[in-house]
Amino acid sequence: MLKEIPKSDIIVRPFKVYKEWLGTSQDDTPVAYGTKVTNKAFNADTDKYTMVDNCKVYEKLLYNSVAAQFYKNPATASIFSEVGNRISYASTYERVINNTIAVISIPQQKYGEGIKPGSVVLTNDPNGTGEVYTDDGYSNLIDGYITVNGKTIPNVYGNIFYDRGLIVLTKDIVSGSTFVSYSLDFRSSKTIYENEIFISVLENEFNVSTNPSSYHEDGGYNYVAVINDPNDNSLTETYNKTIHVDGIRYIANTNRPFTSSLDNTKRFSFDDYIESSSLDPTGSFLAPYITTIGLYDNELNMVAVAKLPKPIKSLPDYPVNFIIRFDT
Repeated sequence: MLKEIPKSDIIVRPFKVYKEWLGTSQDDTPVAYGTKVTNKAFNADTDKYTMVDNCKVYEKLLYNSVAAQFYKNPATASIFSEVGNRISYASTYERVINNTIAVISIPQQKYGEGIKPGSVVLTNDPNGTGEVYTDDGYSNLIDGYITVNGKTIPNVYGNIFYDRGLIVLTKDIVSGSTFVSYSLDFRSSKTIYENEIFISVLENEFNVSTNPSSYHEDGGYNYVAVINDPNDNSLTETYNKTIHVDGIRYIANTNRPFTSSLDNTKRFSFDDYIESSSLDPTGSFLAPYITTIGLYDNELNMVAVAKLPKPIKSLPDYPVNFIIRFDT
């Protein structure tokens, strides 16, 4: 028994989740150095380089690439031209690059969709001096605050570009000797989608037993049954027992009597639903119990299965609604 779910009954809500990474070190992510070199053509044989994962990272090329992409003229800086956050696009202390830099490039499998702003803690030489730099949430890696011209500003040691997984250290860097040992803690981010599906089971839906011993096809003719009240044999009721499911008519199979679990002297057939259900509410009679809901795509491939915490009886007297939630 299948039913198409309208798009209006499907809601998808995105939300961010974060994973904490502790103790990333030089062994996991080696530091690459960049050096400003002017008036000199690139020479792969003589130019200085850093070995990162068995690859040569030339210091001149790295410096020029980082400077061109992230450290533009502060006078023309804007939200449209710069990568990362800024406290103020008019500030002159947030994006300052010196002649030598150190770059930590975190693999995307670790930072996911981006580093969570404000989550980075970098410790230089954790077994020695233990200098600690923290993320201010505005792409700045700071080691405290200083006062300049009577104004307190963060002492920016470098920058973090969250969506690229890059940490660029720009002050007091000596190629090959600074940050040869470090510890890095941060949180990666990923978007997860909560899917909420509303399923309405109407009075005339999913309330017919699929047990072949309970029903047989009537060939489309109406079926009239005479019911005796089990508490008063003098009372009878005549009603139409035709059941409509997708245009097919079914009738109860009176050759399969039911014995009440409350009173074994009471024996009824599936025709006795009206009376018997009031005497034995645990019996299914015409109405099956819903225990599992399967979700299918447009090609009838099952994509998800929802298990109910307890069986729900699908009665022909009133609708039953279900809400299914799952994350993708």
